[in-house]
Amino acid sequence: MLHYLAGVLLAIVSSVVPPVKTPLHGKSSIQWKECPAALAAPSSKVKCGTLAVPLDWDNPRKGSIHIGVARLPARKPENRIGNLLYQPGGPGNPGTNKVVQVETGATRWGDDLLDNFDLIGVDIRGTGMSNPLKCDVDLYNAQLPAYPLTEDEFTARLKRNCALRQSCIDRTGMPLVDYMDTVSIAKDHEAVRIALGGEPINYFGVSYGTLLGAQYAELFPNNIRSMMLDSVASLSQSEIETFASAIMCVETAFKSFLSWCASQDATACPMAHYDPGKTLEQVWMDLIARVQEKPLPCSDSKTCYHPDMTVDEIRAHTYSLLYSGSTFPNLSEAIGHALNQNDASVFAGNAILLTSPSKSQTVYNNSAAYSSLAVVCQDWHHDDKSVEDIKIKHMIARSQTPLMMGVDPAYSLFQVNCIGWPAATRNPPHKISIPRTASMPTILMVESFHDPAAPLTWGAQMRSEIGTDRTVMIAKNMTGHGVYEQPDTVGGEIAAVMEQYLLKLALPVEGTIYQS
Repeated sequence: MLHYLAGVLLAIVSSVVPPVKTPLHGKSSIQWKECPAALAAPSSKVKCGTLAVPLDWDNPRKGSIHIGVARLPARKPENRIGNLLYQPGGPGNPGTNKVVQVETGATRWGDDLLDNFDLIGVDIRGTGMSNPLKCDVDLYNAQLPAYPLTEDEFTARLKRNCALRQSCIDRTGMPLVDYMDTVSIAKDHEAVRIALGGEPINYFGVSYGTLLGAQYAELFPNNIRSMMLDSVASLSQSEIETFASAIMCVETAFKSFLSWCASQDATACPMAHYDPGKTLEQVWMDLIARVQEKPLPCSDSKTCYHPDMTVDEIRAHTYSLLYSGSTFPNLSEAIGHALNQNDASVFAGNAILLTSPSKSQTVYNNSAAYSSLAVVCQDWHHDDKSVEDIKIKHMIARSQTPLMMGVDPAYSLFQVNCIGWPAATRNPPHKISIPRTASMPTILMVESFHDPAAPLTWGAQMRSEIGTDRTVMIAKNMTGHGVYEQPDTVGGEIAAVMEQYLLKLALPVEGTIYQS
């Protein structure tokens, strides 16, 4: 294993720009075996394996970690095009689990993709089958205000953030939390590509997976056959620009939910019929005012992490259910239960389904949340140094997004949780710059009209950085995050276009807006 790791390291160092082609169609060096029983049934065709990579790519003497990989072989091997490496985003959503979901049909993919590609899922370092991050779950779930507006609240937030990072080091048994930057993760993926035999990859990234894909292309532009980026995340804008654009798209997505709710009967959306004399916005704000005055009781001991839920937690759980129109009924049920039963248990139950870290969850599941925080604390600058900085963002949120008050992943996940993070930013924000090489394909970028997590402007920003002559950008008229895997997408127009790109490198007309 040490000899192999040294060989992979040499190959990666030599293939970083200026790029050098590596041999194609070699034999996989990953030892495939049955996946853990908790992940896949023994009869599953998905097989799992691990690969050793350096903890620190800049100093391999610091030791190694392992990366978990899953493979679903092409159903028609005689027509196999190659490996399709799928990165579901998060950061931290385990790729191995997604591959199993595709096989079982829990996540729908087109038959042609499954017939012609080996589907590869990688658990980024720190997650799932890779060496998982282990952190203090109580610190992670500490009930702190989203906007620390007093010196005491700001100090409490600083202490918690630093203590959480230290707990990750102590409980993981190594400083993995400080080596979770996207450049390191991109190099891990190149090691996986080499271990799979050295073929050029077909890359499909969603959300954070788009940023990972773009940074992989910066480093290894000669090693890609196709690259499709769905719901693009951008690294280059300033922190305040990220905040302002992100909070607006959450507010828009929540208004889309309210429009849906208004068209439903009392069973499907109790909120719409709770107080006929008030608008849905007023009903929502009345609930928010009630919880602001007194946190909402949370009575189900199986799902509630705390005996009550704060107004910031209510908004955060609401946000998490805006990722797809298919979860609007879940959000409706949660709000209806809060209004009629004065209880937050349904919100909490949905948090468990969405894999929020808790003592009842497995290390495999909890590691996704921990690694997500670790990545963003390594990839973005954190400009909030004082209560005054927070007050400015709070003022913007109050004026621009009164319904959701700026609760979004950009602020709630990393801008406030990374305040005072003592480790250096290893992958600072920058404009994506992919070398122009003969073999680098045109990148297909796919966007949602009303995305709660990735504004269209982020995709447009990355398109301009990569080059408008090297990308094609299309969109679907929908609410949700991640276009291809929405329940109503597979079988529709945009799904066919996305699949034909991966299969035949066929490009659609730039700027096309699809309705299905």
